[in-house]
Amino acid sequence: MSDDTNTGAEGAETETGKTNVRQMSFSLLDDGNIRADFDGQEPLFLNPAQLPENITSAAVTEGVISRARGYTSKLAGDSRTPEALRAAVEKGFAALLAGVWKIERTAGEGSDYTIEQEAAHLFRQLRAKAKGEEYTGTLAEAAAQFATLTDEQKKQLKALPRYQQAYAEIKARVAAEKAAKLAKKADADEDDAPM
Repeated sequence: MSDDTNTGAEGAETETGKTNVRQMSFSLLDDGNIRADFDGQEPLFLNPAQLPENITSAAVTEGVISRARGYTSKLAGDSRTPEALRAAVEKGFAALLAGVWKIERTAGEGSDYTIEQEAAHLFRQLRAKAKGEEYTGTLAEAAAQFATLTDEQKKQLKALPRYQQAYAEIKARVAAEKAAKLAKKADADEDDAPM
């Protein structure tokens, strides 16, 4: 499992004219350890379970705050209003309470809904269509309903073939949108390619 976080100015020009792509990254390993990698240096490891009890609560709180701030990262300029910030943090809190840690963004208009939440919305649409009905609920409503499910209910939902279909369709759409965005970027960046 990896949750890479880069610091420094990614893609920034250095004094020597070279492009600095990555200075530092963090990964969460399968055994629960955190690995910190640095360009050309020995990695560092930390087992969060070994933190003293008196700082565990503060570490958890800081992590939750940081993750909630991640939901506001796409807000900029005129769209970065107190109302929009509150709505984004509210989505983040709902996701955390629903047991969703990773922010899986969808391409497009800066959606802050996870792929699971979008799949829940599409699942409702597909299920209604199969019954000859029309689901008129919004993505926000489906995301809120998804957030209220218990872990056991989510497990049951995720085991349903129609939900798996919805999840695969959303994941494919996100991948296609990302590929299209990268293709546009590639057209601009190919002049500097080493091959």
